[in-house]
Amino acid sequence: MANQPIKMDTGNKVFLFISAVALLATVIFLVSHLAGFLGQMPLGERTAADPERVAERIAPVGTVVSGPVDAQEEVADLSPGDIYSNVCAACHDTGVSDAPVKGDTDAWAARLNDKGFDGLIENSINGIGAMPARGGDPSLTDEQLHEVVTYMLAESGVDLAGADEAPEAVEEPAAVEAGEGGIAVDEGDAQRGQTLYNTCIACHGAQGQGTPVFPKLAGSSAEYVADKLVRYRAGETVGDQTALMAPNAANLSDQDIADLAAHVATFED
Repeated sequence: MANQPIKMDTGNKVFLFISAVALLATVIFLVSHLAGFLGQMPLGERTAADPERVAERIAPVGTVVSGPVDAQEEVADLSPGDIYSNVCAACHDTGVSDAPVKGDTDAWAARLNDKGFDGLIENSINGIGAMPARGGDPSLTDEQLHEVVTYMLAESGVDLAGADEAPEAVEEPAAVEAGEGGIAVDEGDAQRGQTLYNTCIACHGAQGQGTPVFPKLAGSSAEYVADKLVRYRAGETVGDQTALMAPNAANLSDQDIADLAAHVATFED
C-alpha cells in the first residue's frame, strides 16, 4: 500500500507560519539583549608595552661574538704534548705514509741515526715526503718544533742528550752541483719560473702554501729548492713523494731548475 502524502489545510499552514515568526522574534530578542549586556561590561585600559620586556621576548637565543684572534698567542700556550695531539698525532699515532709511530723506539732510533737531530728538526720545519712544512701549521715556531720532536723522541724511549737546548738556525745548502756544471740560482729568471711553476700549483699551491699532503714551499730559499729538484732529477729517494716528483723533475734542465727556484724564492712565508 503506497504512502499517502500528508495534506495540510489552511489552518495548519497559518499556525506553522506564526510559530516560525515567533521563534525568529525570540532569537532576535535574545541576541539584542546579549549585545547590550556585553556593551555595558567595562574594558581594561590599554597600556603601553614595556620596551625592555619586548626586547627580552624577541631577543635571539644566542649571539655570535667576532673579533681578531692572536693565533701566535694561542699556540704559545700549548705544551709539546698539546701540539703533538693537535698537529702530529694523526700521522705519528697511525704510521700513515711511513711516519714513525710515537713509542716505536727502533723506528725513531733509526731516523735519529740516519738524519741526526738537526736533520729531524729540519724535516719538521721544511717538511719531508707526505709531511708538510711545520706539520701543516705555519704558526708553529722553530723552537716549538724543536720541543715537539724532543717530546716524540722521549715518548719513544730514545735518549737524546742536549735536545732540550734551543735549536740553532738550520743552514741551507749552498749552490748545488748538477752534472758537470753547477745550478746558478742567482741567475734564475723568476718570471720564466712562474710559467714552469704552473705544473706545481695543484699540489703545492699558487703561493707555495702547500696542502695537508704536500709540503709548503713558501719561505724556502732558491738554493734549497734547487737542491731538492736536482736530487729528484737524479733519481734519489728524497721522501714519500719521490714517485710523483721524480718524473716531473726528470726533464728539467739546469736553467729550468734555476728559474723555478728563483720564482719559489719569491713566495713569502
